[in-house]
Amino acid sequence: MTEMMEIDQNIQSGSPDSSLAMTQEIAASAESALAPLREDLAEWMSKLLDVEITADNFYDSLCTGVLPCKLAQKIQSKAEECKENGAAKVDIPKRKIKCRQNASPGSFFARDNTANFLSWCKDFGVPEACLFESEGLVLLKQPKDVLVCVYELARIASKFGIEPPGLVKLETEIEIEEEAIERPVSVSAAKTPKKRPKTAAERLDQEVKRISSECKCEEKFDIRKVSEGRYSVGGKVVFVRMLKGKHVMVRVGGGWDTLTHFLSRHDPCKIINVKRASGDNEQEYLVINAHYRGKSRTP
Repeated sequence: MTEMMEIDQNIQSGSPDSSLAMTQEIAASAESALAPLREDLAEWMSKLLDVEITADNFYDSLCTGVLPCKLAQKIQSKAEECKENGAAKVDIPKRKIKCRQNASPGSFFARDNTANFLSWCKDFGVPEACLFESEGLVLLKQPKDVLVCVYELARIASKFGIEPPGLVKLETEIEIEEEAIERPVSVSAAKTPKKRPKTAAERLDQEVKRISSECKCEEKFDIRKVSEGRYSVGGKVVFVRMLKGKHVMVRVGGGWDTLTHFLSRHDPCKIINVKRASGDNEQEYLVINAHYRGKSRTP
């Protein structure tokens, strides 16, 4: 709380250094929240395409559009195989994915490769809302949207026997749990998800407690365990999972967020009161990691 007041005073005084520090902290928080997703997709694509991709070089590896096109070719081939074997009942669009193998980063050919990949994604069933602009990858203008697109493609690919990334596996697990919660059936007939080892559940609980303990407010943000893998966070029940044994992830809508970043956007101790002078009037705003609320009272 003391730290919040200090930041509040600096911002109210119009300190450029404090504003810059706040902006940098927000950017760093958002970037760190994407790191587990990059790591998960990098591992998935490395295994699927037999290449070496890491979380650190993920965007650099994809920015020429060559690997995205190879990913599309791999999924297209597997889908057509499933269709021929009768394993897939849906229609598979027949099309060839053109790709310039020697495209260099930032070049016209990199844009052309990426545009071909996106066109194929659209035909293959990736929703428009999950796509990005070619420059979003080539010039790295939309890093988060690139992750969203590849994850959605991975979900579709899993229907054709391609092993999905770790987070998609966790989504399937959560869907089974949600069905069990919404439609309780007899124990003998219930198809319950395979239980994780007790040690994994304990590790998750320990990590949740560790992260939540970082809040130093007098009134701590309320985080309580409801059941294994389900927590009440500020009164809202969410699914929480451990990705690759080290990233604590929260299921948010149709996507994921790290618990640390999720709390930074919802924890009352992250709320900053900002006063702005407008003529003779002074207005107050609440800032929660740069998400502006309307005019409000001082917390």
